[in-house]
Amino acid sequence: MKVYLSASFLVPLIHSDKKETLKNLLLTSIDSNTRFFTSAYSIHLVFTTLGIVSAEKKKMILRNLEDLCDQIFPISMDEIRSELLLTDGLGLEQVSALNEGMDEFYHYGKDELVVHPLLKIRNFFRETN
Repeated sequence: MKVYLSASFLVPLIHSDKKETLKNLLLTSIDSNTRFFTSAYSIHLVFTTLGIVSAEKKKMILRNLEDLCDQIFPISMDEIRSELLLTDGLGLEQVSALNEGMDEFYHYGKDELVVHPLLKIRNFFRETN
């Protein structure tokens, strides 16, 4: 299974009280041949959300994300155009996940996301479509 890790999932994985729960979930998933992916845009959102972080810590976070993910996708102009033209308002992360053929999109938050029928959103507060 191919899973896209969104910024809203990666930030708590990096620094929250739920870190151990999320880490254990990922390790269990890896054992069942799940492959993880993210995008350069999601990583940018992570660092923006984290705020001021030392250069050493940024390098460590980036190294860990590179180790966790099979691939980090670049964002193309086609994806940006698709996001701008879609009336659903999926967001650039979901557009990237759809474009790259992901099976699931890991999200962590209480807010409800607009969902595309071809992408299963897994919310770690509750399941959604």
